[in-house]
Amino acid sequence: MFRPIAITLVTFALATAPAFAQFPPPGIYQCIDLDGEAFGILTLLVGSDYEFQSDTTVGGSGQIASSGNSVTAVSGPLADIELKGGFTPDPQGNAFFMLGTTLGGVMCAVPAP
Repeated sequence: MFRPIAITLVTFALATAPAFAQFPPPGIYQCIDLDGEAFGILTLLVGSDYEFQSDTTVGGSGQIASSGNSVTAVSGPLADIELKGGFTPDPQGNAFFMLGTTLGGVMCAVPAP
């Protein structure tokens, strides 16, 4: 008698609990600063690799670490500007990032042009 109730409660809890992504969705993200000016294009690859292109700051490639919905650049040009922050996934599998850097706040989202 207890087992079916326990299974039902666990199933309900898992189905209604918020999903926490372990890594941001791969994709190409347009990044702007908090003044709405272009900051760069962030390409997240599968795993922890990224490529960053920018006309306003340095570009290159590196790696990011992710824990839950938090991200931190651990190598490359984004680590040089101490990029860290969080992301929120949407139902389509994309993400919206709010990030802090030594250059100020940055927002990144898809689609990038």
